[in-house]
Amino acid sequence: MLTMQLMSILLLGFCLLNTSASAEELLELSCITDAQCAKYEHASCQDSRCICTAHGGDKRMECQPKDEKVSNIIGGPCPCTQPGAECDVQTQQCYCAANHVPSVDKRRCLPQQVALDGRCEMSRQCQLADTFSVCHTSRKRCICKEHFEPHQGQCIAILDVNCSNSTFCGSIGASICLPESKKCACNIDSVSNHNMTLCVSSSAYNATCTTHAQCQLQLGAGGICQTNRCGCRSKHYARTKQYLDQKTNSTICEPLVPYGAYCRRNEDCQRMEPEHLLESSMQCKWGECRCQSNQRVADTEICVLNSGAALHRPDSSLPILLILFVWLFILVSRM
Repeated sequence: MLTMQLMSILLLGFCLLNTSASAEELLELSCITDAQCAKYEHASCQDSRCICTAHGGDKRMECQPKDEKVSNIIGGPCPCTQPGAECDVQTQQCYCAANHVPSVDKRRCLPQQVALDGRCEMSRQCQLADTFSVCHTSRKRCICKEHFEPHQGQCIAILDVNCSNSTFCGSIGASICLPESKKCACNIDSVSNHNMTLCVSSSAYNATCTTHAQCQLQLGAGGICQTNRCGCRSKHYARTKQYLDQKTNSTICEPLVPYGAYCRRNEDCQRMEPEHLLESSMQCKWGECRCQSNQRVADTEICVLNSGAALHRPDSSLPILLILFVWLFILVSRM
């Protein structure tokens, strides 16, 4: 009998030790708002408790205190040391300042728009300034794409026609004879036809066309000529742009917002489709567009609904408490 009581006391002490540790852990993780969970990495307040998830996903992880060292990643915690970055007071995260975008490695902020011959890292920087420019892969400079040449700071289409003066070029619908190449070139509102013998005007969305450049004059770099109709390339959507007079509209091709794209607000992650807007598929988390909590990423680029609701992890302290009370009841009843 004495041996049984001794074992009971030892078991009681062991349970109390474990239970007190679990209670202490629960006390540290208790919360009412997300701000109270800010001391942990990737944490939010759910069901009055700080829940931590893996970066870039919704898999629950053990909560770890934040490393308070200075961040060198765009989307990381303030203070911000990157040139062109600023601290968002509300989220206490580093973002690129207005008219800047993060580099591919997210360690620097780059100018969003770069003119011809300016330093670049992505063609998108160049194309926001000039539709027919690209970022040279080795020189890292904005240059005109093939069949275009720079003239007065803009890329203009050239014809496969030699010339000695601009008067001759005017007779075939061109506007100028380029002095260096001695080739006829079109004005900025037209491009060359399919065999580069004439200058042709631009084509609007769903209008007839013969070349991609015709569509890109109006639709931007995302335009394409398919089956003789202007449309948008894959991973782009047609957006109607309204001018200041509120009477004139035009359509341009904008890139779809991909999974993992840079963002500052949830609105930056609205993913447009040709037919409809999927407003709730992604949200802005840690400076990147990520899936909502009830969704998961598929094919590394789109968010789809989970097959079932996520189950809450049971409280690990409850079984221990239950065993403890049962054992105490048995012990007291035998004494």
